[in-house]
Amino acid sequence: MNRWAYLIAVMFLLLLWPASAQTADELAAEGNYLYDEDFFEEALDVLNQALAIDPDNLEALNGKGKTLKSLGMFNESIEEYDKAIAVDPTYKKAWNNKGIVYTHLEMYDDAVEMFDESLNIDPEYGKAYSNRAWCLNLAGRYEEALLSAKKATELVPEYAKGWMNYADALSALGQYEEAIAAYDTVLLLDPGFIGVKNAKQKVTDKLNE
Repeated sequence: MNRWAYLIAVMFLLLLWPASAQTADELAAEGNYLYDEDFFEEALDVLNQALAIDPDNLEALNGKGKTLKSLGMFNESIEEYDKAIAVDPTYKKAWNNKGIVYTHLEMYDDAVEMFDESLNIDPEYGKAYSNRAWCLNLAGRYEEALLSAKKATELVPEYAKGWMNYADALSALGQYEEAIAAYDTVLLLDPGFIGVKNAKQKVTDKLNE
């Protein structure tokens, strides 16, 4: 089933099957799927229905935070993550995603603190290492970014973003051959990854200067 067909099916079921007949977990799962498919307004509506049933539902709070972030509502997004953390301070996703919002706001030191909190909870949380590396690259802290990204590639070797952040750090540090190899890994894992071909070409040009 393609994404449009799924959306139509979900919205049809929501019309025929009132939210009161569904559990908060079911609605949270539907809302998060809609978020993953970039249907942000629809996701927000379903996630709000989940939270009307259970205001402490962690997956709904996290999904709403991600959706608000994607809609550019950063402060409101942080509020949802704070609610999730208040419910369960060990909920690593909220700390990690709060760090992503801070990174978008260019509050890099605060963002690193959030990623570190998520890693204190789960030292093998590979995506948090990747996000930490992305943040550190943007902050110009390339040596730290390299270490964090390398850890991400070790923990989740199939995660293209981890390799992209690793390649970007290598490139910034002038390690061009290693960067090209890392960009090639990104392309192998995700041939449609946005920006990787241009990044690889820039590094290749520098190597050939």
